[in-house]
Amino acid sequence: MNVIQELHLFENELRPAQPSPSHDWNGETWVLDSLKVAELEQQETERLCAKVDAAADKARIALAGDPLKAMEYAQAAADAQAFQDAGYPKKDVPLAVSAWAVKGRTAKQAAEQILSKAAQLSDNLLTLRTLRLKAKTQIRANAAKGNINLARSVGDEALVAIREFVSGLAD
Repeated sequence: MNVIQELHLFENELRPAQPSPSHDWNGETWVLDSLKVAELEQQETERLCAKVDAAADKARIALAGDPLKAMEYAQAAADAQAFQDAGYPKKDVPLAVSAWAVKGRTAKQAAEQILSKAAQLSDNLLTLRTLRLKAKTQIRANAAKGNINLARSVGDEALVAIREFVSGLAD
C-alpha cells in the first residue's frame, strides 16, 4: 500500500500540513511548541471571559437601562430611603419621591415602591454579577489545568444561564 501525504508549500519547500498554530517546523518535522500552546490557551481563556463579560453587560443594560437612567434611579432610591428613615415627613418630601407620588399614590407609597424596585434591581444585578464572576473563575481554573474544552463548555453554559436569567425576568 502506498500512502501519499498531502504536502504544502512553506518557505519554498514542500512540507506536510502544519498540525496547528502551536507547531513549529524543526527542519524535518512539525514540533509542538509548549510556549505557543500556553499563549494560545491564555488568549482563548481571555476571549471566553470577555464573551461572558459582554453577555453580562448586555443583560445589565436590559435590566437597568442606560447608565444615566440607572443613576437617576439610584438617586431616587437614596432619596426615598432618606425619606423613609426620617419617618415620611409630609413637609419634606424629596423631589424624586414626589415625582412618583401620582395617580393616587401617597408620598409614603411612592417611596416604598421606589425602594422595592431598587431592591429588586439590586438583587437582579447581584445575581448577574454572581453568574459572571463564577463563570470567569471556573473558566480560568479549567484553563489553568489544561482543560480548555471544559473552559469553553463553562463559558457556553454561562452565556445560556445569563440569557435565561434575563428572559425569565421578562416573563
